[in-house]
Amino acid sequence: MMLSSLAPTTTKKGVPLVFHEPHVETGFRTPHQPWSYYVYSLFQKHNECMNCWTHLVGLCLALSRAVDFAHNHRMLGDPHMWPLTAGLITMVLMYLCSTTAHCFSNRSELVHYTAFMIDYAGIGLFGVGSVILHHHYCHDDAWVNSWLQTNAVLVGMILGVIVCFCCSVSKVIYKRPYPIARKIWQVSSVVAIYTWLSLPILLRLYQYAAIGVWHSSLDHHIQQMIWFAVAGFFFGSDIPQRFFPGKFDFVGHSHQIFHLCIIMVTEKQLDGITHELERLSPKFANMALPTFWNSIGAVFLVIMFNGIVVYLFHLYVKEKLVKGEKVE
Repeated sequence: MMLSSLAPTTTKKGVPLVFHEPHVETGFRTPHQPWSYYVYSLFQKHNECMNCWTHLVGLCLALSRAVDFAHNHRMLGDPHMWPLTAGLITMVLMYLCSTTAHCFSNRSELVHYTAFMIDYAGIGLFGVGSVILHHHYCHDDAWVNSWLQTNAVLVGMILGVIVCFCCSVSKVIYKRPYPIARKIWQVSSVVAIYTWLSLPILLRLYQYAAIGVWHSSLDHHIQQMIWFAVAGFFFGSDIPQRFFPGKFDFVGHSHQIFHLCIIMVTEKQLDGITHELERLSPKFANMALPTFWNSIGAVFLVIMFNGIVVYLFHLYVKEKLVKGEKVE
């Protein structure tokens, strides 16, 4: 009954410019409805519906993997599992932030900007979680106690906040049609943290090329990198809707494909970590224990700093809207 009473969707002419997406013509939800309308709209046909559900699926998969790990490991009782716990927390929060952003982004201009800045905070946070995972579990013996490993999480935290900041800047300072500089703000910060989190794996691949040392975990890490590259392609290319405007408004949009690729990134990442734990478990007794502050504590610190970034940009957008100025 509630679904049948939902306000019908409209074309892009019926919503503010900020809600427009390139090559998307129809399926926009009505702005300024009650919050419950946007929750119920998860079961309505609109152009953000699949964006919500793809990340809801990712969220469920991440939670399922977390339960599996909890059955096999002492996630909080064993300090060696704290980095895994931290990584899983960031993965779940990333999917939750993105789902929330796509679910509520059409309510108002202020909510739209704030929701997607929360999404960016989640992306930066997940980057930090991946740094923690890879630098604790994916290293070679030569990496242990090096400067890079000692400072890996600190640098990752800085980069995670930079991701949130740069993506938020790209959201609020550029006007349509967006210049290439906007994409540079977004992509450069994400590539920087992805490069940093991949360093232990890249070192392992270099060693394989040099002396032929291989482990089954590398198969999954390579697949993760391939899926990340494919995700970047669909994020930046607007394919296929670029060639068929209005034909992929509901299903098949590049952003939906991007979401599916990110699901594969996180799945293959956890597959790789599973194999890494098998490789490292016999060595844990001789390895230094992870600390709270370079695992779970680092996650909470980045949540706090990214929250501050989001709040400051929220105030900036709110002030401009109150003055009647267009943010873009």
